[in-house]
Amino acid sequence: MLVHRLRLAVTLSCGLLLLTIFVGTSLLLNRLEDSARRTGMQTVERVARVAESTVNRHFLAVDGMLAGLTPLIGQLGRDGKVEPGAANRMLRELNFQNLNFRDLMLLQPDGRPWATALAGSRNRPPPIDPERLAEARGSGAAVISGPIRSTNTGEWTLFFLRALELPGGPTLVAAAEVPTSLVTTMLSPVGELPGLRIAVERVNAQLLASLPHDETRIGRTLRPLDASLPQDGSATEIGGRFTDERVLAAVRPTLYRDIQVVASLEATAAYAGYEQDRQRLHLIAFGSILLIGALGLALHLALRQRERIEAERAAARGLLESAIESLPDGFVMFDADDRLVICNQRYRDLYAVSAPFIVPNARFEDIIREGARRGQYPQAGDDIEAFVADTKAWHRGNHPSMERLLPDGRWVLVTERSTPGGGTVGIRTDITALKHAMADLALARDTAAAATEAKSRFLARMSHELRTPLNGVLGLAQVLARDPALSGEQRARAETLESAGRHLVSVANDVLDLAKVEAGRLELRLTAAELPDLLGDCATLVRQAAVEKQVTIALDLAPSLPPLVETDQTRLRQLVLNLLSNAVKFTPPGGRVELAAWPLGVAGEDGLVPLRIEVRDTGPGVPEAERRAIFGDFVQLDHGRAGGTGLGLAIAAGIAGQMGGSIGCEAHAASPTGTGAVFWVELRLRPLRARAVAREAPAGLPRRRLHVLVADDVPANLAVARALLESAGHTTQCVSDGAMAVETLRAPPAGPPIDLVLMDVMMPGMDGLEATRRIRALPGPASRVPILAVTASAFSEDIAACREAGMDAHLAKPIEREALVAMLARLTGEAPPPPADAAPAPRLGETPLLQRRGATSLAVPGLDPEAERGLFVEFLRELRAATEALRQAELVMPERLVPAVHRLAGAAATLGAARLALAARHLQSEATRISTEEAHRQREAVLAVAVETIAALETAAADDGAAPVAAAH
Repeated sequence: MLVHRLRLAVTLSCGLLLLTIFVGTSLLLNRLEDSARRTGMQTVERVARVAESTVNRHFLAVDGMLAGLTPLIGQLGRDGKVEPGAANRMLRELNFQNLNFRDLMLLQPDGRPWATALAGSRNRPPPIDPERLAEARGSGAAVISGPIRSTNTGEWTLFFLRALELPGGPTLVAAAEVPTSLVTTMLSPVGELPGLRIAVERVNAQLLASLPHDETRIGRTLRPLDASLPQDGSATEIGGRFTDERVLAAVRPTLYRDIQVVASLEATAAYAGYEQDRQRLHLIAFGSILLIGALGLALHLALRQRERIEAERAAARGLLESAIESLPDGFVMFDADDRLVICNQRYRDLYAVSAPFIVPNARFEDIIREGARRGQYPQAGDDIEAFVADTKAWHRGNHPSMERLLPDGRWVLVTERSTPGGGTVGIRTDITALKHAMADLALARDTAAAATEAKSRFLARMSHELRTPLNGVLGLAQVLARDPALSGEQRARAETLESAGRHLVSVANDVLDLAKVEAGRLELRLTAAELPDLLGDCATLVRQAAVEKQVTIALDLAPSLPPLVETDQTRLRQLVLNLLSNAVKFTPPGGRVELAAWPLGVAGEDGLVPLRIEVRDTGPGVPEAERRAIFGDFVQLDHGRAGGTGLGLAIAAGIAGQMGGSIGCEAHAASPTGTGAVFWVELRLRPLRARAVAREAPAGLPRRRLHVLVADDVPANLAVARALLESAGHTTQCVSDGAMAVETLRAPPAGPPIDLVLMDVMMPGMDGLEATRRIRALPGPASRVPILAVTASAFSEDIAACREAGMDAHLAKPIEREALVAMLARLTGEAPPPPADAAPAPRLGETPLLQRRGATSLAVPGLDPEAERGLFVEFLRELRAATEALRQAELVMPERLVPAVHRLAGAAATLGAARLALAARHLQSEATRISTEEAHRQREAVLAVAVETIAALETAAADDGAAPVAAAH
């Protein structure tokens, strides 16, 4: 019985043991299978999540760079345009600094490269789908094209496309070439597991890149994803897409709407551990039937296998933590109770002050509170609890990203998002470099504005200096032109001299508007203009220079050309003269220059007629590669050998653009010499009904003789004003500063009373503005005497200052006789205000050491020979005095040279000492920007030219009879 019982007990024990083994084995196998499935799915989900984050970060880096190209390329703009060469250099520098793409291109709408980072891509249009290119131009977001074979390397490539707007240019498409191998390399650290495959594909299942790399399937459409596959990143088991084997797969959409990341793990790889465990447990179960003692071994193996499973789980967690640690941004996660779950070292580095409190299970508000107390948050203020409450509310509110300043001066972009389980995930991105770049851009903008303002002040000063000597030139030329003693030929020459002087005045006027040309704010004064006469006058003005160079000038005006149009005569004349002067300058002796004009069609709905004006020459021509560049500032194809500053064509292009037209250059195909250039301008002008244009008769003398007080600190200007007034029948009384003018009006008159005052504005001691204020404060009739401002300062603010001081009117130097006489008549009540005169067109000339004007070397036009010689002596005395003043000027501060060099420039220009005037004006313009040593060097150079000029003038005075046109070049 005992044996039976023992057998029974053994049987029962064995049965129980076998049953226990069977049941235990079955349960354990089911659990292992579930564990393997969960582990595989977690691995796939984690890999998909990390791969999606990696792809997003890489694609956003490329996209962000493309989005930032517009302000970067916009900085390179000049005159509202960006040159491809400058863009090439910028793209090359960006490509060198960035490893996220192979090449960077700016594509035209037809797909041809406009600018590229790599030189080999400039002549090879990339094989981009035109539909993707059109989509990129019409969309504000990035468009990804490809994969396609690169024309340069032959490898599979993705193209990131984004529209790009350039100032003054067409709509371009910025393209970044990203090889798929680069995407594969980027994903390599994520997916190095047996049986694991990561695919970056479009939503239509077109494969863009994969890990492992599959060359045969890139660009092909794979089998569509199973409809049961969740779109939230959860893994499930589906049929294989690369093979017939079933896989565990998870799909995660990227930030780009048609791109997604699919991670899949082959079922055999996912269940490999389970299959091994199943076989082992079966052996254990079968061995237990033969040997009960195998139970211990089975238990041992079971425990050992369990430990292995836990190790695998720990390894998987470690892999996830490693991926989080490898992120370049700070990463942090809090659970639903706002306790810290995990963060990477980058997060702790950014919040170094709070790092001791950033530990697992620490509460969010405790971390913020301790950090605020220790200065982690400079913006916290005194009320720390309020700051903690506000930060916590923002942390839980799914708000947009915000910027935060750290105590070490760095800036971070803080992003917080809620998780489905009630926790939060945060990203901290270091944007210090971006903030510095924005500050640098702001500084560059302010610097450019300051430079523009400085240039405007310089142009105003230069305009003033031009007008002072031109006052003498044009004033005495007008006196000479009206001298009844001149013969017809002499009077014609004098009128030509006066016309040239008026063109020089127009040059000074153009200086006032140069800054407006560059800014696109040039004011156009539209008047009726006889177009054929205007073009004919332009040809006449350059004819003398052409004759001296033995160049033929021809005029070819179409009969259908509108006789009368509405335009700005001065600007149109200036534009045509710039083109004609250039043509004559570069045409060799015996050559030919033609000025042609004709309508391109009939008037449109707006009443404007398209016209084309061409200047053709037989010179050396312009190389095709440089035909656009020559319209830039300071561009000279001969490097200055023909003279000039290289601004003429730039100003002409600005005028044409302001008039709503276009300008260009092409080869002269019909040139008899086989060389030459054609400069053309196309404008749309409004034709007017033809009418007879009455020529303005010279202003007659006023009805009564006036006694005029003239106040000017330059003796030469006093002589010019006296000559002009006496030629008009008036008497004059001259003083050299404002104080003497006030004293003259205050004292009882010794002779005839003062009827009118001509007052210069810029004078040493008491200037014209202060003198006017004191005259208006005098008792009696002296306070009401008309005062006419006569100055080289012609800006609107200068005129407003004159009127505010109490002056009745303003005349800009150089003085024109008719304008002066008409203004005197108006101020004395004997004539209505004269109509506004159009500014004459400019004319370019050469710059010798000494230029002689008139029939004799000593004469100054407008007076009898004795008076002319006396006036010459007066100018020469002023030149010597100005030279001595410059020699004695202190050099402690270079800007103190400006008054002396200004005086010297005016006297030199009046005497025709062009080289000295040019040197003096250069020193005047540079005095405020150069060092003391450089100022000393330039002053010595100006004094050397002055000594040479005075010697040449004294030699000319001794000859008294020679009549060369120019001397001592």
